[in-house]
Amino acid sequence: MMNKKRILIVDDDKDILRMLEFGLKKLGPDYEIFTAKDIYSAIDEIEGRRFDLILTDYMMPGMTGVDLARAARRMSPEAQVVLMTAYGTNKLRDTTDHLGFDGYLNKPFTMEQVRDVIREVGNNALPEEKVESSSPPPTPGESSSDVQSPVPDGEQPIEDHLERLQINASARGVLLINSEGSLVQVAGQIDAAKLEYVCALVASNFYSSAELSNLVDNKKVFGASFYEGDAYNLYVCDVNGKFLLAVIFDAKLRPGVIWFYAKQTALTLAPLLN
Repeated sequence: MMNKKRILIVDDDKDILRMLEFGLKKLGPDYEIFTAKDIYSAIDEIEGRRFDLILTDYMMPGMTGVDLARAARRMSPEAQVVLMTAYGTNKLRDTTDHLGFDGYLNKPFTMEQVRDVIREVGNNALPEEKVESSSPPPTPGESSSDVQSPVPDGEQPIEDHLERLQINASARGVLLINSEGSLVQVAGQIDAAKLEYVCALVASNFYSSAELSNLVDNKKVFGASFYEGDAYNLYVCDVNGKFLLAVIFDAKLRPGVIWFYAKQTALTLAPLLN
């Protein structure tokens, strides 16, 4: 037991927390994985046992991951702390360098990227090239026993990536749409008679929302939109400025996992659709 590495994962999104816990347990018996849904629970965990690594989300209700890092430095100075964020890390570093974070993990990330971070526990510092990849992360496949790494880009047809996204997200359907609103590829069961109209509306609404976003707060990038229905929800994200990825899924499903897999698939598809 003394040789085991103890890892604490902190995230307020229960779906992402469960997914990380499940995926990281596949590292084997040398690692013990603990989770906390908020900073208060995380502090209780840190007070109760020693951790080798604390992997914490940045934006959480009440306090941020930076607040947790400050507490962890006082309570468990030997623990390494990696900050997960969907907001980019350059500006974040400027305000958190004094805390001595051991790494930053940009969302969306692949399970293999997280595992690489875990495997580096015990080194004096986590190399940033292990934590931040400048190349788009691959889309993880998921079987009944694990989240698998994909085959290299270029060896899989685009439709395979869409089908994998549909399976991983338990979606009704996945659409790849160009900026003109025309269907490029589809996976899943969607009424063929409605496809053309659906694609045109998705593109029109997405780019209208992007324009509205620019007018309201001068955002240069509009990355995603979300429609909530009674039976099904629709999540749409930009791929590379030229294509859109639309996921239709049951309203009972939590959007966190949909977002996670859709963003990774978009990043994987981006270089294939130039």
